[in-house]
Amino acid sequence: MRYISMVLVVFLLSGCASKLSENESEKTLDYGMANSKKIEIQNSETSKTFVLITYLNPIQHELVTQESEKFVVGTYKATGDGAFDRVTLSKFKVNGSDENLSITPLSQDAPILKLISTSNAWTNYVLIQAPKTEEIKMEISFENDQSQRVSTTFQKDF
Repeated sequence: MRYISMVLVVFLLSGCASKLSENESEKTLDYGMANSKKIEIQNSETSKTFVLITYLNPIQHELVTQESEKFVVGTYKATGDGAFDRVTLSKFKVNGSDENLSITPLSQDAPILKLISTSNAWTNYVLIQAPKTEEIKMEISFENDQSQRVSTTFQKDF
């Protein structure tokens, strides 16, 4: 009996001490969170627009090629009554320029959204692609439906 209990204790300790394997998709989602910024825009006392911007280039995944700078921008407006209204963002700029920007609306089942851990069904997403740059600091800006310019910055990892 003593032998069996000793084996059981050793078995439990070795099981607790084993290293968990790290899943590649979990690593990708961690990078997605680290390269995301959330912006809240107060529309009125009962309405806010939420914008989540994720800079995709630091993520090592086959969906993220490095020929351009890529951002996924997700938006929704919470009105306080349980409804989520569509939000119109416009006049995107990356590093102060709107030249050669590609803005592509994404469907809810777009494969690239799997790289963003906070993607959800009530948010509208667009993919912003800008020409590749060697600048370390990346700034993305846009205007919301109240004509306010909003910007945020990301830092490239080299």
